[in-house]
Amino acid sequence: MSFIELQDVTFFYESDEESALKTRPAVDGVSFCVEKGEVVAIIGHNGSGKSTLAKLMNGLLEPDKGEVLVDGVSTKDKKRIFDIRSKVGIVFQNPDNQMVATIIEDDVAFGPENLGLDSKEIRSRVDWALKSVGMSEHAKGTPFKLSGGQKQRIAIAGVLALKPQVMILDESTAMLDPLSRNEIMEVALRLVREENMTLINITHFVDEAMEADKIIVMNDGKVFMQGGKEVLLQDEKLASIGLEAPLAVRVKNMLNGVGYDLPEVLTDEELADCLCR
Repeated sequence: MSFIELQDVTFFYESDEESALKTRPAVDGVSFCVEKGEVVAIIGHNGSGKSTLAKLMNGLLEPDKGEVLVDGVSTKDKKRIFDIRSKVGIVFQNPDNQMVATIIEDDVAFGPENLGLDSKEIRSRVDWALKSVGMSEHAKGTPFKLSGGQKQRIAIAGVLALKPQVMILDESTAMLDPLSRNEIMEVALRLVREENMTLINITHFVDEAMEADKIIVMNDGKVFMQGGKEVLLQDEKLASIGLEAPLAVRVKNMLNGVGYDLPEVLTDEELADCLCR
């Protein structure tokens, strides 16, 4: 059994009208699985249903139709919802919205304290989480003086301190500069390797999907494509829903269109190697 399973999941947000009529579903008949230890990228334009999926997988939202199973337990099981959320942690787009304390180590400790853990275990988890994201030296400082990338590291540490089995990055790099984006992704991927975590990266940056084992492309609430890295090679299909394939893919296709015969490439390094040869 997969660790997370979505089985024909549909979810509606109620309209703001007085009649509260339900409009087009935010998620429409979506099915996919996430295996333990897997890196999954969910990509799509704004409004495609990506962030709704994050909340459905964490149990923050309950499907109107279909089932979401986490480690075999339905998110509709109210008695087990706390257990589900302890296994699936979410880091949201704006780290400021996740800060609850004025001292960094207190902020990271907030989750473990709410689990009712003893002080020695909380101390151990906070120290480990801050070390894991490279922020130990800031433990006694205030989060509000940090850069955007540093704040997002603290947000990740706060999720790590809960020791989830799955970490969802819900557009967690969207507000960061390219250097900070790369740093956050390096931290997340290292944690997958070192802690045997499962990572679900929800993003509109197609290049962030290159490290994924599985790629799910969302469009208008539906799964438009899913598969491995070969999904990123389909530049015309991606362009049809407002997404760009990686630069190397687009350049290779343009060159082949004017007479070259380059093999499939995905990264800039692969393209450069082909061109040099």
